[in-house]
Amino acid sequence: MSDRSAGIRLALARPATASFGTRSQRTIAALTVGVLAGVLGATATYTLRLQTVAPAWAGETAMGALVLVSGAFVKLLCQELRTSVLALVVAVVSGGVLAFAAAVAPYLLLDISTLGGIALLPTFRDVITFLVFGQVPLQLTGYLVAIVYDGMTA
Repeated sequence: MSDRSAGIRLALARPATASFGTRSQRTIAALTVGVLAGVLGATATYTLRLQTVAPAWAGETAMGALVLVSGAFVKLLCQELRTSVLALVVAVVSGGVLAFAAAVAPYLLLDISTLGGIALLPTFRDVITFLVFGQVPLQLTGYLVAIVYDGMTA
């Protein structure tokens, strides 16, 4: 096994260790952790946005806690500060992309063209609102709580 594939395997399997490794290991660890945290945060935010069709157990508290935990996982899985900040940025961007893709997908699947552009404006407003006032602050708060916790235990 080459050093490159061993480094990639280390970055995917143990991102906390890889966050102190080479530049490519740090980047792969940040991308992996960031995308996973972004997907988790966007899924919970999507459930918050569509609360009327969500199951009863998926209330505001449970989904808000899930977004908070996704931000904390970024810091706990990427120990080095530069790597964890990069992973947090990747989480926010990938979560936003997933939120917009989930909002646009029904219109694309139903092949709604001209009227669909007008119908998407309120949906985009809701997505932006939940992204700016829901996912980003909660993930950042979870990240900062994990920094305090990690600093207290280190």
